Amino acid sequence: MSDTKDIEIIKVASKISDSKLSDSLLASISAINLINNSSSVNYHLDYSDLEIATPLFILPIVVYLDSCDKNITNIKLSDYLNLIKFPNGLQPDKMRKSEFIAIMEQYSKKEYIPIISFPATKEKDNEKDAILSTVESIIVRQLHIDSNVAMGLKYILGEAIDNIIQHANSERGYIFAQSYPSKGYLDICIADSGITLLGSYKSLPNNEIENDLEAIQAANRGISTKNLPDAENRGYGIITSKNMLIEGLKGSFIMMSGNALHIYNSKDRRFIGMPHDIRWKGTIIALRIPYVNKEFQYINYIE
Repeated sequence: MSDTKDIEIIKVASKISDSKLSDSLLASISAINLINNSSSVNYHLDYSDLEIATPLFILPIVVYLDSCDKNITNIKLSDYLNLIKFPNGLQPDKMRKSEFIAIMEQYSKKEYIPIISFPATKEKDNEKDAILSTVESIIVRQLHIDSNVAMGLKYILGEAIDNIIQHANSERGYIFAQSYPSKGYLDICIADSGITLLGSYKSLPNNEIENDLEAIQAANRGISTKNLPDAENRGYGIITSKNMLIEGLKGSFIMMSGNALHIYNSKDRRFIGMPHDIRWKGTIIALRIPYVNKEFQYINYIE
C-alpha cells in the first residue's frame, strides 16, 4: 500500500457555473491536465467542496477516470455525485431491461438523469437504441416537454450519439443530462475516449486531413469517415441537427476532439485550435437545449 506522502491530492473546484457552456468544459480539461502534467502516480481527487456541477464538467472527468492508466481514488463525494451515480454510472446493457427501466423511473420526477455508459459498437446498435429511447422518454416526462420540441430533442440527440459511434472506434459511449427549469434549458453531454475525429479520418486510405482542427471542421461539414457511398447520409445529419438546435430552438452546440474545439450558437460560431497541452483523447459533444418553444416545428428543419 502506498504511503500517503506518495499521494497527490487534487481538490476539485467548489462551484461550476452553468451560465456559459464552454466554461464547464475548460474547467474539466483543466482538472484533467493537472493529473496529466504531474509526475505522480497516485492521486486523490477531493470533491468535498463541490456542491453541484454541469454535465460538461462531470462527464469528461468520468470518461477520463475510466480510461486513464494512473491510480486515482475519488474521495469525499457529495450527495449530488452519489445521486448521479458518479463515477461509474449505469451500464444498462449489463442488466435486465426491466431492471434498467425501473431504475430510470426513479428519476422521472427529478431534474437530471444518472450517468449512463452505453455500448458504442455498430454490432450493439439495437441495445443502444433501446437504452437511448428510455433516456429520451424520461427526460421528456421530467420536463413535460411538448411533442413538437420532444421530436426535435430526439432528432438532435440521435445525431449526436451517431456521431460519437461513427468516429469513436470505442467500446462505450457516455451520456449525462441536467435540466435547469428556472432557466428553461436542458444540458446534455455525450463523450467517448476513442481515437478522436482525426484518428478516424486517418484510418481512411485516401485521407488528406492532417490535424485535429481540420478533422473537426470536416466532421461538421458532414464529411463522413466511413468509406461507403451513403456514408454522408448516416444518421440524421449533423448540419441539419445543428440548425434545428441553433436556429430553431436558440440553443448551443459544443464539440471537442483532440485539441480542436467547435463552438456554435447564435452569437459565436468558431473552430478553435487549442494549445497542445489541452487535448481530449476522444470526442465530446455538449448540447444546450431550450425546451419551451411553442413556435418550433422540427419538420421545418428536415431537408
